[in-house]
Amino acid sequence: MDIRKAFEQGAFLEVADAAPDAQTPEDQLMVGISLFKVGRETDAMAVLRTLAGRVSDLARAYYYMALIHRGRGENEAAKSCINRYLSFYPDDDEALDLFAEEEKDGEAAPLMSEASPELAKIYADQGHYGQALKIYSRLLKNSDPEPQMRKEAQRVQTLYLIKTLEGWLERTRK
Repeated sequence: MDIRKAFEQGAFLEVADAAPDAQTPEDQLMVGISLFKVGRETDAMAVLRTLAGRVSDLARAYYYMALIHRGRGENEAAKSCINRYLSFYPDDDEALDLFAEEEKDGEAAPLMSEASPELAKIYADQGHYGQALKIYSRLLKNSDPEPQMRKEAQRVQTLYLIKTLEGWLERTRK
């Protein structure tokens, strides 16, 4: 059965009956809408919740797109992507920090005028692991790092990953 064609023709009962055949997210959405339209709200809610969960998981792409745009100097595109991401994950501290940095662009000079291990450590001690990692990355790229600095950068990277995973875990519990 062609779910899309039946949906476009308003054959909602047929689409609802074809629920097991819906493979793509688009088909699942049409099934959920059709189930709602024929009064099967409980079934519609189950389909739509599953679909919404998938959408939420896939919304993480916006965060990484924002990072790529920002790295390329495409600040408006980065801001657009981070705003979309934040609509799904409004409590993501790293994304909020990125958004705050985007807001500051043009208003004030960056706090970091010269990258140093001390500055990276200050950021890390305050829990701003993303900023600390950026500084360490710059330092490791531009110099022959001391083993202690490389070790500290790896520690901060681990803390950043743990914080990210804890945030994801917390959001899945909600």
